[in-house]
Amino acid sequence: MNEQPAQPVWTRLLALWPKQIGNQCLLMLLAGTAFGLLAPSQTGWLTPVGTVFLQASQIVVMPFLICELIVGFGRLQVGTLPLLARRGGLVLLGLWLAAGVLVVVLPLFLPQLVTSEFFHAGLFEKPASADLLKIYVPENIFGALAADNFPAVVLFSSLLGVLLQGVPERDELLKPLSVIRALFKRLNKLVVLMIPYGIFALIARNVASLDVDDLIRMQGYLSLSLIAFVLLTLSALLAVTALTPVTPAQLWRVISGPLALTASSANLLIALPMLVTNLQEILPKATRADAGLAVAMGEELAPLVSLGYSLPTLGQVASLIFIPFAAWYVDQPLEPASTVSMLLRAIPASVSGIKAVVRQELLQLGLPIDLLQLVYINGEWLYRFEKVLSLEGLVVLAVLVYASGVGAWAPRFKRLLCGLVALVGLCAGLGSANRMILNAALRDTYRNDQRLLALTTTLSGGAPVELTGQQPIETVSLEAIKQRRVLRVGIRSDGLPWAYRNRQGRLVGFDMDLMGMLARDLGVKLEVLQAPISTLELWLKQGRLDLVAGGIQSSPQRAIRFELSRGYLPVHLALVVPDEKVKLLQNGQAVQLQRPVVLAVRDPDIISSGLEQELGRYLGGPSRPVQVSLVPNSSKEDFFSPEGQRRFDGLLTSAESGAAWAVMYPRTTLITPFGRDLTSELVVLVGGADSSLRRYINGWLTREVARGGVDRLFNYWILLKESKS
Repeated sequence: MNEQPAQPVWTRLLALWPKQIGNQCLLMLLAGTAFGLLAPSQTGWLTPVGTVFLQASQIVVMPFLICELIVGFGRLQVGTLPLLARRGGLVLLGLWLAAGVLVVVLPLFLPQLVTSEFFHAGLFEKPASADLLKIYVPENIFGALAADNFPAVVLFSSLLGVLLQGVPERDELLKPLSVIRALFKRLNKLVVLMIPYGIFALIARNVASLDVDDLIRMQGYLSLSLIAFVLLTLSALLAVTALTPVTPAQLWRVISGPLALTASSANLLIALPMLVTNLQEILPKATRADAGLAVAMGEELAPLVSLGYSLPTLGQVASLIFIPFAAWYVDQPLEPASTVSMLLRAIPASVSGIKAVVRQELLQLGLPIDLLQLVYINGEWLYRFEKVLSLEGLVVLAVLVYASGVGAWAPRFKRLLCGLVALVGLCAGLGSANRMILNAALRDTYRNDQRLLALTTTLSGGAPVELTGQQPIETVSLEAIKQRRVLRVGIRSDGLPWAYRNRQGRLVGFDMDLMGMLARDLGVKLEVLQAPISTLELWLKQGRLDLVAGGIQSSPQRAIRFELSRGYLPVHLALVVPDEKVKLLQNGQAVQLQRPVVLAVRDPDIISSGLEQELGRYLGGPSRPVQVSLVPNSSKEDFFSPEGQRRFDGLLTSAESGAAWAVMYPRTTLITPFGRDLTSELVVLVGGADSSLRRYINGWLTREVARGGVDRLFNYWILLKESKS
């Protein structure tokens, strides 16, 4: 017998490649995770792959959605839609309500995060308030298409489909639209082929950038989804068995085949024909319906299921739990009222897909848009969660409407009431257990303060000489500094992140490096002396120091007393407040305090009656400003003491500095109720009366700003984004 020639290794490896797209996605999910963990530095080349995948995934959404809705509604017979709406409207509302309640309630069981984030430009981004009328009724539908206004497109397409029912020649339009819909389905299949590779790229890049704390927090979404899945599945079972004569065994026969197909493929659409067939076969026997009614209602099952599929499904609404989870993930948890508002916007648009809705709501709620990548990281679980729950919702819709139509409605209120009580108890029990488990997992995982304390100088060479105590009086001029080859700089204490002591006890920070660069270019040695700003100002006047720095803001009062350099960095007034007062002071609700807002201020030179009035308008609103009292404080650390937290409502400081203080004290939060409106600049105080020294410093600062030296320091010390250059 002739032996078969051995197959090449690559052929045998290809034979191991899964045939089903779902299994391919799972395999690439595992492979991407392993690659990101084992070779994080080699994932940069995957960024274009992930970008192409994201763009291609979005390109077919809108045209496919338009065709699907017009064809789905337009094919219904005249008069069928009102009948189905009367019978199924309450069922759909009940399904949406059940899922919506869990979206609001379950995130309340997430534990409080002990975290604070570093400064970023997004702190000043204020999303515009939602105008629902403009969202759903735009001036121009083509403008809505260009702007990705999904709610408007859904409403417009659905209305066209409904109006098409009364057009005698509707088939002439439905046929080409069906062809176009089939074309976009084929195009979508090409995109589907990219999904495993897109998942690999995204998961590898994100695993490479995630730390252990991020991964632990991701458990919160998985646990919320599992709890929601269990509760909604049991609710669906209760609704069918308590309101109709259908038994659990008969219900399982209806759903088992479509369930296996949907769960394995994450594609509900391909399971709908099987679902309709099962319903038509089993429901007449389960409800013992009259033969004539059974035939009539059986013919309505297909359009009913199609209509339910075209509208927001149970799974799509339940998947919106991702949005409050994402807000919690970045320590900006949503209040229940905000979650309800989100649901009112997102449910109508959820037919466009979870990715589109999440993107829309992240922008609307002012959350970081890069959270969208978490959708892809959790894609395999998220899509199956959505599709399986959507299948269950369609079964409930079909069974209840069918039973009502054939006169088999058989409510058992005692069973229904007992079941609802049991579900509430189960929700409370699972939610509480979830909070305890996550609380234990998250305990002692906050490390941003350690990241800040681990920073060291960006400069090479010797460290500056640290002085203590009062220094001798010497001439302060550019020539004198060069002759003695020493630049004496006073550094303000409690100047985080401009000047502070790191984990090694060394004086480091933005201004420390800036003064080091100045001394290096002057060709002199740097000597620094750290002290309170009032002491430094006195010594600067006496000639014991040449310069004073450390996050000092320009002010008219200071300009009267000292020579100031040009501004080298714009900063923005903001507040650091205890976590429990964030909602009051951030959203113009300070009037609820029913007393003046007391703010600690470390820099007395910025205090004025005009500033207090301006802050009052921001904190209370233009129509009902609150009284603000600015109280000088000897040290910023005093505000963070237990006594300071009781005495003050917040600390008025710059956002650039306040973010670092909030990182060091994570039970507080930086808020920016003033946006970019109240801006100042950091300056250097210049001693002596030598104009050449001031001109040199101004010229040097101008050059460093132009060359990007100040930006590099900002990225390193404030944003913590770049490594040393």
